[in-house]
Amino acid sequence: MLDQLLKLADGPLQEMLSGMNQNQPNQSAIAMKESVFSSLQTQISSGNLDAVKEMFSGTETSPDAPVIQNLQGGVADDLMGKLGISREQAMGIAAAALPMIMNFFNKRVNDAPQANGDIMSSIVDSLQGKSGKIDTSDLMGSLLGGGKSGGMDLGGLMDLGKGLFN
Repeated sequence: MLDQLLKLADGPLQEMLSGMNQNQPNQSAIAMKESVFSSLQTQISSGNLDAVKEMFSGTETSPDAPVIQNLQGGVADDLMGKLGISREQAMGIAAAALPMIMNFFNKRVNDAPQANGDIMSSIVDSLQGKSGKIDTSDLMGSLLGGGKSGGMDLGGLMDLGKGLFN
């Protein structure tokens, strides 16, 4: 489910990668999303929800934020294998893309009609198997720019939580 949410950042991610002289920005964007998903999945399965909290906090994530530093090495290692690039290139891509992805979702949270804290706590609660303050269909619709139906069938945040542990 998180991978479906990351697809929302596809266009901006491809544009950013094109500007970084990536020959195949589409493939690089796919690899980046897979790497971010894998790193988030690893952190969440170990009980570390900081990255998810940051992603949906509604506040600007700086490139030197601790959560970026925590994700950067794993993402870069994964990118090296997927794209066949040097560690230096992979670290550069991760350093640029991670804050962009975090801030992409933070902007969506800020644009949603619910309070930022309610959204973040509902997502964290859902990942922990609890019910949040906001109905998951309302929340997904808000983050996707629609109403309750959301325009995309993402199945709710409970499925997101389940998908992270597969």
